[in-house]
Amino acid sequence: MSATRPQPPQRSRRRGLLSLGLLWVLSSQPAQARHRDEALTQVQRLLSEDRISEAATALAPLLGSNAKDPELELLRGELQFLQGEYAAGAERMRGALAVLKLPTREAQDLRTLADLAAATAEVTRGFAEQRSVGGHFLIRYRPGRDELLLPYASEALEKAYQALASDFAGIATGDAAAPATPVRVEIYDEVADLARVSTLTLQEIETSGTIALSKWNRLMIVSPKALLRGYPWLDTLTHEYTHHIVSRVAKNTVPIWLQEGLAKFEERRWRGPVGGGLTPMMEHLLATALAKKHFITFEQMSPSMAKLPSQEDTALAFAEVYTVIEFLHSKHGPAGITQLLREMAGGASDMKALTTVFGGTFAQFDAAWKAWLKSRKLRTRAGLYADKLHFKKLPAAAKKAGHTPEEDDSGELTDPKARNLMRLGGMLRARGRMAAAAVEYEKAQGAATAAGTTHPLLALKLARTYLDLSDPERAIAVLEPSYELYTDLAGISATLGTAYLRKGDQPKAVTYLESALAVSPFDPSVHCGLAEAYQKQADPRFAREQNACKVLGGR
Repeated sequence: MSATRPQPPQRSRRRGLLSLGLLWVLSSQPAQARHRDEALTQVQRLLSEDRISEAATALAPLLGSNAKDPELELLRGELQFLQGEYAAGAERMRGALAVLKLPTREAQDLRTLADLAAATAEVTRGFAEQRSVGGHFLIRYRPGRDELLLPYASEALEKAYQALASDFAGIATGDAAAPATPVRVEIYDEVADLARVSTLTLQEIETSGTIALSKWNRLMIVSPKALLRGYPWLDTLTHEYTHHIVSRVAKNTVPIWLQEGLAKFEERRWRGPVGGGLTPMMEHLLATALAKKHFITFEQMSPSMAKLPSQEDTALAFAEVYTVIEFLHSKHGPAGITQLLREMAGGASDMKALTTVFGGTFAQFDAAWKAWLKSRKLRTRAGLYADKLHFKKLPAAAKKAGHTPEEDDSGELTDPKARNLMRLGGMLRARGRMAAAAVEYEKAQGAATAAGTTHPLLALKLARTYLDLSDPERAIAVLEPSYELYTDLAGISATLGTAYLRKGDQPKAVTYLESALAVSPFDPSVHCGLAEAYQKQADPRFAREQNACKVLGGR
């Protein structure tokens, strides 16, 4: 951010959020009312503020004598789409658009929305659905392996529901912070499905690392089975739910930078206090930005972080907005965040709301925030590995047969000597020569360290080899430093969990295995390990994990 006061971003009629790429998708629909009738204008305003239930209530009495009015039909179709009646909504919107004479741009935007509703109907045809344990979420999914996700998603979302209802209470009236109508959650088989139900292309999704979004009155994620190494899918779900609630309580007025900061700040709320989201990579980027005095400005973040020139700039922008919220919370507590959103819900711009809460000009706020960052003594970390999402790309026949590609990650090591030694270790391990493989992996790790290109997956291969040699102590010693830096690499968590199981330390094993489950829920070793640990602890979740272990082909 800069000390120059940025112009507040334009408010759009509809907003959405993409996770991990975390890109804000702005609707192109016009913000101005398109209806002459005051009652229809009121319904449209409620829809634009994400107050869907209120819009439905306001629309109901208008459906009598004017049922065939094309403007009414258009709004009714849009409402049906937002309520999950995709096919009916598409048909009604298309019928109304065939009659209405709208400006070219507006007509095209609405045709796009109708097409999107039709595509969503097609993608979700045959979906099963199940209520969460507390009844506050309706989870829709393709029957099959994704059914295994339901109890974990249900638990995380219900905890988030209670936590966010408390955190965002008192900002808006009614059920804005605690939706009375179940929130729809949809789990898609693959990333191509997310492209079909959104306004993004497949290339944009894969380039940005987009994996989920909160838009059109529902939460949408790609199943972790579509990625080689999974992704933090439970935190992603609750991140998206935070966007949903923030949009509701602030009447859809919150711009990209503030939405992202709040969602990151609250995404772990389902499992503990707010915050705790500053990763080692984020710390490194912020420390570097402070040293170079180079920050991403609010202007550069708007209207979409997708417009930033590099992935590093995008990552820095997310680190900045997260720490802005952390700074506000540290100075003003939860009341400061509540006041910020209440000001915006009342019509204040983001900059006006920010300076009101802070009690000074934006330049003063900017200086105070950066001084606070410096006081934290953030560290740079040379050679830190930046993991990316790895989407599976399989032929249709292989997917149908349930095959997964063999992962060769040796190419991720930039040092040629370390890379060659890593490959040699892999060949020896494949032939069952574990002691010799461990030697080569140790050499590779030494070469990588000397070259400043350490890689967590190399440590993982070495640790797994130590386990094959019945040496859990050495496996733990190798992996625990990597876990501190890379908590979202499920292989590290799973292997540490297995190592502690071998040592007979059930509590530590459970901690690491549950961490792995939150990233890679289709790894049978994780469920089998949890079943073993839960059984020894007389934990009632043993039956669930034993079943998942069997379903996924474990022991």
